[in-house]
Amino acid sequence: MANVAMPYESKPLDIVRSWLSLEKYGLLVAFVLMMLGFSILQLLGYVNNFIEVHNLTNQMRNASLLFFIVAGQSMVLLVSGIDLSQGSLLSLSSVIMAQGILDFGIAVGVLMGFGVAVMFGFINGFLVGRVKIQPFIVTLSMLFICAGIALVFTGGRTIHQFTSAQKDILQTIGLTDFFHIPGTMFIAIAFFVVLHILLTRTALGRAIYLTGGNEEAARLSGIDTGKVKLICYLISGFTVAFTSFLYLARLPATNGLAGFQLEFQSLAATVVGGTTFHGGEGGVIQAMLGTFFIVFLLNGLILLGVGTFAREVALGVMLIAAVTISARRRRE
Repeated sequence: MANVAMPYESKPLDIVRSWLSLEKYGLLVAFVLMMLGFSILQLLGYVNNFIEVHNLTNQMRNASLLFFIVAGQSMVLLVSGIDLSQGSLLSLSSVIMAQGILDFGIAVGVLMGFGVAVMFGFINGFLVGRVKIQPFIVTLSMLFICAGIALVFTGGRTIHQFTSAQKDILQTIGLTDFFHIPGTMFIAIAFFVVLHILLTRTALGRAIYLTGGNEEAARLSGIDTGKVKLICYLISGFTVAFTSFLYLARLPATNGLAGFQLEFQSLAATVVGGTTFHGGEGGVIQAMLGTFFIVFLLNGLILLGVGTFAREVALGVMLIAAVTISARRRRE
């Protein structure tokens, strides 16, 4: 009897282990430690302005823009897909939107930009979900197609010739703060709630997780897995469109390279957050945590004086580490 562990003896230890579980709370703990670390470095004089209100507000604005892209990438990864076209599609959507605003006004221009992004999202989803082409091949090809169209369309120039009235309207949306909290953050929170409800409280959400977790079983249970994948890529296209609009609203100027390499930040934030390449695991909460972690990490490294190439190395190392941890957990 002396060797039998009683329930009341192990319960406190189990609770501690649960709260310290790397699988559940590891990124949140890492984020808090990172923020404390950069704050201490500021107090020691190695980092400037990291915990200043102005910087925190700017980074929340950056996070609110990146979150839309990351949420879209998460939807695609949940069905075992990938979207490498997000950055170049943002470039294309934003230049079409900007030129449309110049030629036809804000309402029509925004609709044109949304239409282009959603159309390419549909094409990605159709080729992956219906034609059954590998997501990597489809979206890598679309990366080059969208980037090429954007650069040809702009001829390498920056589109910024908005009227004062157009700039005022755009920047009212993109730069307005409420008690030092960006207005775009409230938009991101609203989108977060809608997407979270979709994934956790609807038949479509269950179908998404089932498709990503075991596509054959989902198909046998009557789920149209091709349609589910198409919808996820449509959502990814929509998030790119919305990010294009918020990008223009923050800085009324864009060019054919506006979204250059943004898809890699998106992938890093998504996977670091806990949404895996295997599908069926993750969600918008993980997308939110990953977004904040990546944004504040890059900001801290910039303020620390770390160069662009070194920051890219850091992102690559984190992505490899996150994928390795995910693969190990899956094997276990």
